[in-house]
Amino acid sequence: MSKGRILGGILLILLLLFNSGCNFEGKKLFQSSSAPEEQLIKVRIVFTDDQELETYIKNLGIEEKGKVYVGGSSLSYFYDANGKVLGSYNYQRVLYIEIIPEKNKGK
Repeated sequence: MSKGRILGGILLILLLLFNSGCNFEGKKLFQSSSAPEEQLIKVRIVFTDDQELETYIKNLGIEEKGKVYVGGSSLSYFYDANGKVLGSYNYQRVLYIEIIPEKNKGK
């Protein structure tokens, strides 16, 4: 088989994937693999049962990667200062979230 036929076959397959109805996202092939990291926000989460948790979260609502279940309950993640997932919480049980200003590191 000639190199031209092999290359043509590969291009045909890629063209079919780009134009098909499947969930193939061709744009991701050409994007850099390192996405910008979300900034962590230091917070105190107060729950409806008066428990408190001082931690870091990526946003003040339900996360993009969080899950919302039937009936309104949800699952969001909390992190340590380095961005490592420590656990999760049900956003429906949150009474309020207070942002804790971080002191300037290095000053």
